[in-house]
Amino acid sequence: MNAWPESPTWPAAASEPQRDTPTSCELLLHALPEPPDAAWLAARLHPQELQRWRGMAWPKRRREWLAGRLCAKSALRPWLSASEAAPDRLLIGCDALSRPCLPGSPLHLSISHSRRRAMAAADSAPLGLDTELHEAVRAQSLEMLISADESALTAQQLGLSIHEARTVVWCLKEARFKCQGRGSFVSLAQGWRLEGWSSDAQPRWRRQSAWPPAPAGRHWHVRLHINEHEACALVHTRPGAAPFEESRHAC
Repeated sequence: MNAWPESPTWPAAASEPQRDTPTSCELLLHALPEPPDAAWLAARLHPQELQRWRGMAWPKRRREWLAGRLCAKSALRPWLSASEAAPDRLLIGCDALSRPCLPGSPLHLSISHSRRRAMAAADSAPLGLDTELHEAVRAQSLEMLISADESALTAQQLGLSIHEARTVVWCLKEARFKCQGRGSFVSLAQGWRLEGWSSDAQPRWRRQSAWPPAPAGRHWHVRLHINEHEACALVHTRPGAAPFEESRHAC
């Protein structure tokens, strides 16, 4: 589990990414100009995106959507040529499951935002990313998706407060759904149950909740980030066979 920097992380000029590591970007929402002027937007959004942004009625939705698109373009930049990565030419679309994608490309993309931060990650293999504020997942009604036992064991085994643990479990299930889920998040989240965490902060699922098969030659891996305000989970794959402990619990 890693510390989470307060400042937004922007990749430098495009470079060849490590093929076993997703590229990512994050942006604090207050870093965006408010309101952004027309020239600023035109330099950063594809014409179709600009049209969509203008059609959004609510300022909050506009701001979060814009921040997510900017993060996605920055996360994709190391995978693309300079001409392909030009923000005003790069269109972030949606696939058949309404997940963000780069049309015509085999690259995988995930976007998330809270009321405070937007982030995105890109990779050559499936991945899912989610972030949320601790205060946003305190409702008791969410215990149908995040059981008290899951929160308690996560708090104990990862050294978190119970509120931080609830956010971690929520983000983990959301990120897994974005990466692997089909259909209803609610029904899948109710079925995905944790039984613990490994010594390197990898989730151990109950047998009926085990990871599905990963792409050939890879295994599922989770990265967690947390600070006093929020948590983030990234579900992605790494090259090689799964560690023994992960394999044992996925039988």
